[in-house]
Amino acid sequence: MSDQKLYNTLEIDGTFLVPGFSIYVLEIIKDHEKWFYIGMTGDPHYPSARAAFHRISGHLELSKRSTQNQLRIALGKKVGIKSDKDLEKITIKMYHYPIEGFKKITDKTLDDELVKQLKPTEGYKNYKTIQQKVLALENSLIFELKDKLLNKTKGKKIGKEGIPYSKIYQSIVKLVTDA
Repeated sequence: MSDQKLYNTLEIDGTFLVPGFSIYVLEIIKDHEKWFYIGMTGDPHYPSARAAFHRISGHLELSKRSTQNQLRIALGKKVGIKSDKDLEKITIKMYHYPIEGFKKITDKTLDDELVKQLKPTEGYKNYKTIQQKVLALENSLIFELKDKLLNKTKGKKIGKEGIPYSKIYQSIVKLVTDA
């Protein structure tokens, strides 16, 4: 008997590793069932936008004290993933939709005091303008698709004409509803 169980490969496109604004969709497949999770990059308080791959790693964090492991919790509650053996039975596909406009404001470590200093700057205002549009896109997608998602939030209804990045919106709605 071999000590090797399986050979696996993980290929990561470099855009998943670059900080910036984006919407991402995680497709979780177990047996012939599919679930989805929609997320975004672009922090609402600190002017930073972590890379999409950084976000998925946080969503799967094992620590019970984590504040970002909503997907891991949903896998347990809604998909029945309770053990490592259960985890071996799923596949996760990540779809990544980068959005232009992220510019790093500072190389300093962001804290509440630095954010207060940055708020009156043009760079921070530009960051918030785009971050709010990305948030509106995420909220409208979650609202539209909530019955098919593992997200704990329910999103917000935004009139179709008010949805930013409509091509991304349409693409994700099609991806999820065609599944």
